[in-house]
Amino acid sequence: MERNKYIMVFAGMIMQLSIGSIYAYSKWIDPLKELNWEAHDTKTAFSLAICFLGLTAAFMGKFAQKVGPTKAGNIGAFFLCIGLIGSSLAVSLKSIELFYMTFGVLQGIGLGFGYVVPVYTVVKWFPDKPGLASGIIIMSFALGSLLASFIISPLYTSVGLSKAFLILGIVYGICMLLSALYLANPMIQNPSKEQSLALTAKEIVFDPRFIALWLLLFLNVCGGIAIISKAALLGEEVVGMSASQATLFVAIIGLFNGLGRLFWSSISDKIGCWLTFMIFLTVNMICFAIIPFVASNSTSFQIVTYIIIAGYGAGFSTMPSFVKSIYGADNYGQVLGYILTAWSAAAFVGPILLELTHEITIFYLFSLLIGIALLVGFWLKKLI
Repeated sequence: MERNKYIMVFAGMIMQLSIGSIYAYSKWIDPLKELNWEAHDTKTAFSLAICFLGLTAAFMGKFAQKVGPTKAGNIGAFFLCIGLIGSSLAVSLKSIELFYMTFGVLQGIGLGFGYVVPVYTVVKWFPDKPGLASGIIIMSFALGSLLASFIISPLYTSVGLSKAFLILGIVYGICMLLSALYLANPMIQNPSKEQSLALTAKEIVFDPRFIALWLLLFLNVCGGIAIISKAALLGEEVVGMSASQATLFVAIIGLFNGLGRLFWSSISDKIGCWLTFMIFLTVNMICFAIIPFVASNSTSFQIVTYIIIAGYGAGFSTMPSFVKSIYGADNYGQVLGYILTAWSAAAFVGPILLELTHEITIFYLFSLLIGIALLVGFWLKKLI
């Protein structure tokens, strides 16, 4: 069947929208408290989900490319579906251990396949604009959280927490399956201008360029994912938002996460990936540093947070074309998969750092981490 590359983009967006619901996790925290599960404990499930997303992308990315987008997408749909349906059972049994396994591990594997398949596939259809192509697809991941932030509360209020997980599992599973049916590699591959030798895993992970790219993503993700994991509570605790205002706050965070991915990845096609990274890292370093000064003003706090989240999303959307420009098309998929383990690591480190103190000054630490990322960026410039 002949495929249309623009419909291919739409199919990839549907898959990313489905898995992006994980970023609305903070909307589950309060209802899970009804099971006498503390917020600190339940956030472990979120960290596990992101951890297994990265691990799956790293170690199953090559397999996903080998079996093709449709089969790999179906595998992702299966794991995401049973992960959320299993979460429904875990809630019914009030078993937090089962919740960790289902919502965290099983769903995380589904997230990993669902994340890499459309990115790897759609970029191949747009060889002249890899940044824009990856930006559009990865933007949809963030917009999935925007959609889910409006769905979750009304859903569990009307049908209960267990059925809410069940319904979402079935709906998202169907959406991913339909998306996977259309996804395919282009019939005629566009070869890279410069052929690159295939690299082994050892050659990749010990390459200074890889280490620098990994650190760039890790340091940029730590602060952003910490905010996302606790967005609703931050809104309520820091600036005194109501529950409805916190819901809107989470939704707009999802919007800026998506817009930042599209905007900065498009910029990278024009000015280059390295300069793009250095610009948004500088902006984020400044914004993290001024959060303690604007926390008393709800509007200022929200604006600065949205800018940070836009820069956070930029790292994900710019990284694919950055990797491709350094390692070439032949090694692009494998290297990107390994780099996404930085996301896994940051999913644990970021929220832990945020829990070190309840003082708003903790954001100075995230500013410092971004400052270190800028130094890493200058190091990388000497290597490439």
